[in-house]
Amino acid sequence: MKFNISDWVQGKTKDGELIHGFVETIDILQGFVTVNVVKSDNEEVIGKIVAVRSSWLKNVSDIAVDDGQLFQNSINLALDTWDEAWFMELTNTRKASEGAAAQAGDKSNIYSFPVNRLGQSA
Repeated sequence: MKFNISDWVQGKTKDGELIHGFVETIDILQGFVTVNVVKSDNEEVIGKIVAVRSSWLKNVSDIAVDDGQLFQNSINLALDTWDEAWFMELTNTRKASEGAAAQAGDKSNIYSFPVNRLGQSA
């Protein structure tokens, strides 16, 4: 299985709810992972533990730096959950990426502006 306890994951529940959270337990035989939900589009599941098929989840750490909005959401999630180690890892990765882009002369992602769900600047 591709998950470990305490890994940050995102995915969908059987009811189609989008969730962000961390792995509490793993049932390899049944193929289920229990997730402590930190963020969701359904506010009723926030703070609860839900069982999700492992195939419906992906590791948040697998997010590419190139996906700026998703990467920023991960930084916000680290802040919301007071996960200082993850926040530092994400911001250091982002700084390294921006530094490499600046050296290459690509200024397109250095001055990024927050974008809402519609893809428009806030």
